[in-house]
Amino acid sequence: MVDIYLVGVGGQGIITASKIIGDAAILAGKGVIMSETHGMAQRGGSVVCTARIGDHSSPLITDGNADVILSLELLETERAVCKSSKKTVVISSTERVVPLSVSTQKMRYPGLDEIKKKMEETSARVFMIDSGEVAKKAGVPMSSNVVMIGALVGTGVTGISREHFEKALEMNIPRRLQENLQAFAMGFDAAKR
Repeated sequence: MVDIYLVGVGGQGIITASKIIGDAAILAGKGVIMSETHGMAQRGGSVVCTARIGDHSSPLITDGNADVILSLELLETERAVCKSSKKTVVISSTERVVPLSVSTQKMRYPGLDEIKKKMEETSARVFMIDSGEVAKKAGVPMSSNVVMIGALVGTGVTGISREHFEKALEMNIPRRLQENLQAFAMGFDAAKR
């Protein structure tokens, strides 16, 4: 069983990423239960999804019980720290989407090193990937979510094959499939390094 806590902000493709994970689990013959919360997502607000792979009766992941935190935005990584424990693998993009509350109130956005240190103190392993840059190199700048799914698979924590994820990617993002498969592969390789 693997409990994945996905976070980001509206427009980053968190919901699509969770669907790809769910479909990959189904293709692999595993049970999966999911949830999503995206209240102000269209205005750049927080988006949270869960994917619980295995035999579960609830989609909720309680504090300290995520096996994986998959984050597409750096501040959202820090906000997810409550779900982390010394068994958790954190896979975070280094992309920053400064929320309106921070920019208008002139609040401080924590730095990469500060967030990475906090996650390393509370988690088993931390992977930080500039998914936006990787997606640009793959020719699909809007596919940071695909890069991060590749990184998730590259860590090996899901127990689901790369082929199942590639098929789920094809089912969910049929346009520009070859470029997205390249973004996936580059994310996979980044996690392996």
